[in-house]
Amino acid sequence: RLKMGRQIRAQRKGRGSVFVSHTHYRKGAAAFRNLDLAERNGYIKGVVKDIIHDPGRGAPLAKVSFRDIVRYKHNKGDRKST
Repeated sequence: RLKMGRQIRAQRKGRGSVFVSHTHYRKGAAAFRNLDLAERNGYIKGVVKDIIHDPGRGAPLAKVSFRDIVRYKHNKGDRKST
């Protein structure tokens, strides 16, 4: 039986094992706010509470706090900082 050539690296990466990303220490998914009435008709002001480094991401993450337009509370979340 003849063995022709070998598997290319991209094919070996699909199997996993040593080619997996290290996601244990990631800070979380960065996302934009859901569009609500305040943002559809203008803009909304937020306060940047912290800028953190996320391993495996090129840009830093900003922890931004927005006031809720319906209830008396703050909505916090991770946003991409560019």
